[in-house]
Amino acid sequence: MEHLEQQGSPEFNFYGKGSKFFGIAIVNFLLTYITLGLYYPWAKCAIRKYLWGETEFDDSAFTFHGTGKEMFRGFIIAYGILLLCIACFFINPIVAIGVFLIAILILPALAIFGAWRYRVTRTSWRGIYFTFDGDFREFLNMYVPQMLLTIVTFGIYGAWMRVKLQRYLFEHTQFGQLRLGFTGQGSDLFVINLVGFFLMYPTLFLYVPIFMKKRFNFTIDHTYLDDGETKAYLDSILDNGTAFKVLFTNGLLVLFTAGLGFPWALMRTMRMYFEHVIMPEEFDYNALEQQPGYRGGAVGDEMADILDVGLDF
Repeated sequence: MEHLEQQGSPEFNFYGKGSKFFGIAIVNFLLTYITLGLYYPWAKCAIRKYLWGETEFDDSAFTFHGTGKEMFRGFIIAYGILLLCIACFFINPIVAIGVFLIAILILPALAIFGAWRYRVTRTSWRGIYFTFDGDFREFLNMYVPQMLLTIVTFGIYGAWMRVKLQRYLFEHTQFGQLRLGFTGQGSDLFVINLVGFFLMYPTLFLYVPIFMKKRFNFTIDHTYLDDGETKAYLDSILDNGTAFKVLFTNGLLVLFTAGLGFPWALMRTMRMYFEHVIMPEEFDYNALEQQPGYRGGAVGDEMADILDVGLDF
């Protein structure tokens, strides 16, 4: 961490503890089991509140303002949409095919867009909320051709699609006067993914920590903040040695504890990532002011879970 001290920039810190997270996970599991899954939105909310609260920037913690109630409402609506799609097969199989084709294009877009908007707009730092001004119709018009290209190229175009979606979401996200931006290129991500694919199996998955590190650095190093006058990039100083040491031992921890060590592994991973990000020094983060923005509901966030659509950027 010497590099961070030399830079003198505000630092990220993560103070989550495996034992504390394990306790939360156990309670969540029991309550979700007892309620036949109905407690899941509250369980997810409890986890986010803990993770957000243990993450600090410039000695101030983030806060997640989502509630189990609104996430449960989104949970019900999301499952209702899926059940309606399934019901079409019993009503009219021909119509159902059309509904299915539309659903596989629209629902993932709703999940990605809605999940990002919900998580961003329910997050604050020093009382200032992140804002998001993206438009779903605009996002959908971009998403559909990108998905079709990915399908017809048997997934090869996926790297370019991911970058374009990431760029859209970042560029419509704002924190105070600072707007996020992203300049990563699909060709660079494709190379990272391709090398990872060919080295993963010959190395018996020992390359996985390096692959994860490259993906992380790709996102951080191509993300910038812009206040309208100055544009400055974030910087990752995560190296291969650190990534391998932390992630490889995490794998062993989870493996030899039959999964019970996952809470400790997750805390170590998050600490590693946050403590290797350098924020730009060009901005006065103490002078940030709240900006107006729309706060959407939790439907997309729940849909992302149902469809297993990850937001790993």
